Amino acid sequence: MKSKKKKLVIGGILIGVCLGSYLLFFSGKKKVEPSYNVFTLKAMDPLILKGEVKASQTEDIFYDQTLGTVNNIPVKNEQEVKNGDIVLNYLNGEAQTRVDQQQRSVNKSSLSAQQAAQNLSLAQARYNEAQANVNQANTDYNQEIDPEKKEELKGRVEQLKAGAISTNNEVIQAQQALDLAYVDVNDESASLESEQGKVTSSVKASIDGVAMVNEAGKKSLEQPIIQVLSKTKQIKGIVTEYDLNKLKTGQEVSVTSIGSNQTAKGKINSINQLPKSTSGNDSEIPTYEFIVDGDFPWAYGSSTQVSLPQTQLVLPDKSIVKRDNETFVYVYKNGRATKTTVKVSEVNGTKNVESGVSKGTKIIGNPDDNLKDNAEVQVVEND
Repeated sequence: MKSKKKKLVIGGILIGVCLGSYLLFFSGKKKVEPSYNVFTLKAMDPLILKGEVKASQTEDIFYDQTLGTVNNIPVKNEQEVKNGDIVLNYLNGEAQTRVDQQQRSVNKSSLSAQQAAQNLSLAQARYNEAQANVNQANTDYNQEIDPEKKEELKGRVEQLKAGAISTNNEVIQAQQALDLAYVDVNDESASLESEQGKVTSSVKASIDGVAMVNEAGKKSLEQPIIQVLSKTKQIKGIVTEYDLNKLKTGQEVSVTSIGSNQTAKGKINSINQLPKSTSGNDSEIPTYEFIVDGDFPWAYGSSTQVSLPQTQLVLPDKSIVKRDNETFVYVYKNGRATKTTVKVSEVNGTKNVESGVSKGTKIIGNPDDNLKDNAEVQVVEND
C-alpha cells in the first residue's frame, strides 16, 4: 500500500515538473508584433463640388416706366418662345393724351389747308376771267378800223392787262399760302404719327427659350416681369480658393442630380478668376464660380454634385524620408523594404508624386531610423 502511494506521489511530482517547464518555456517566448504599416499608393478620391442647374442664356425683362403701364403679357408662364416673339405690351396714357392734342392740331391745319386751296381756286378763277377779258379786248382792238375807237380799245386792253397781272399775283400768293398750309399739315401729321407710336409698344424676346412670368415684376423695378431661359442648360458650380487650382478649362467632369441621382457627363467651360462677393466677414473663405457645359435634363435650379477626377498620387508626410539631400520612401515588396528615391511637389500642404513611384505601389507609411534598405520587415497592411 505504501509502495503504491509512493508511486503516485512521484508521478504527480513528475507531471508538475513537466507542466511547469512547459508553461515556463512558452510564457517566456514573446509574440513578435509587426512594427510597420503599409499602404497602397492610389489616386486621390474625386473632388466633389456643389453646383446648380442654370440656363446657358438668360434674358431679364424689367418694367420700363418710360413706356407706360403694362397693358398685357401675351405669353403664359413656362411657355416656349422664339427670338422675336412679343412677350410684353405697354400702354402709355400720357402719350395717348398727346395724340389727342396732336390730332386736333392736325385737324386744324387740314382746315387751314382746305381754306387755302379754296382761296387759290377763287384766285385762279378771277385770273382766268381777267385773262379772258384781255384776250377779248385784244381781239376787238385788232378788228377795229376806226382810229378813234381803236385808240379807245387800246386803253381798255392796257387796263385789263393790269387787272390780269394783279389777279395773277393773287394766284401766286394763294399758291404760296397753300404750300405753307400743306407743310403745316405734314409737320403736324408727322408729330401725330410719332406720338401714336408711343401709345402702345411691345417688347420682344431676343433668344429662344422658356418664358418665366413674374406678375410681381409689374410693380417692381428690381425683379424682372419676364425671364427668358434658354432650353440649353449648364451647371454653375462653386469652388473654394483651396481647390481652385485643381480646376482646368476643358476638364471632363461627372455631374449628379441630388434629386434624381441621375448622372451626366460635362466639361468645364470657364472658371471665374474673381471671387464671389462676400458678406464682409474676414473669416469667410473666398469662393469662385465655374461653368460646366453638357446635356443636363434636370429642372432649372436643381442642386447637383460635380465630381472631378483627381489623378494626383499623394504621399503622407510620415512616409517620406529626407536624408543627406535625398528624398525617398520605402517600397514594400516580397517581405522587404526597398529604399526608392522620389520627387514630390507640395500643393496646398499635400505632397504630390512627380516621379519615382506609381499607382499600386505598396509603401511603408511609418519608417523610422532603424529601417534600412532591403531589410526584411513584418508589416500591417492598411488597405
